[in-house]
Amino acid sequence: MKLQRFRILAEIAIWCGCATSGFSQATPGADDVAYTTTKMTALRDQFTQAASRAGAPCRIAAPKLAVADVPSFGSYDPDTNTLTVSAWTLLKDEERNLFLRGAGPSATEDQARADFEMGVHHWVVVHELGHWWQACRGVTESKDHYGVEYGADRIAAAWWQEHDPSVIARQRAVFASILERWPNPVPQGQEVEAYFNDNYEKLGPTRAYIWFQARMCLAAFDEKPTPAFAQVLAQTKP
Repeated sequence: MKLQRFRILAEIAIWCGCATSGFSQATPGADDVAYTTTKMTALRDQFTQAASRAGAPCRIAAPKLAVADVPSFGSYDPDTNTLTVSAWTLLKDEERNLFLRGAGPSATEDQARADFEMGVHHWVVVHELGHWWQACRGVTESKDHYGVEYGADRIAAAWWQEHDPSVIARQRAVFASILERWPNPVPQGQEVEAYFNDNYEKLGPTRAYIWFQARMCLAAFDEKPTPAFAQVLAQTKP
């Protein structure tokens, strides 16, 4: 689970195919780091308290938070129990340009930042909190990598379905476009889940990994009947 595995937002620009104009150089600021920390603390606390109210106790503490320019924009490390997330002003120019291109040919920096904050500070963070919950339940090492990632997506989908369905609507459009425009990386005659599990370490650094995550997320969004957040937490097992 230390693999930098959630790269969907980092690659939006590749399928967008839009021209880009450069950002002015952003200076990392303490105010933006503090702003990000405040938001993430509130979301983490809301998530962990909801889990407790659902009658699902955790054997480890709420994850520590760190703000840094991580390649995947967000990650959870079970060994240190730390959830790390990026802040807009900490991004490199090329990283910010990814979001500008993903927002469209006439997008402003404010629009690109809004996409960053929706995708990273909402979807990615709760996905990583899903991995924290899996650590709570003892799901830290598994050969079923597809099941682990899909499980975190189910947790995030159930959370946002109950707290702000507009996040799902926004991300659905991103994931649907990826599946529509990108080639299926699974060789003919092989099963999707088995291929992902057998090639997990190789897929991690590649764009193909994003295709799998998009598929998982859409499956989580379309699950019927829609599971409650508490139900998904209870279903998380090693």
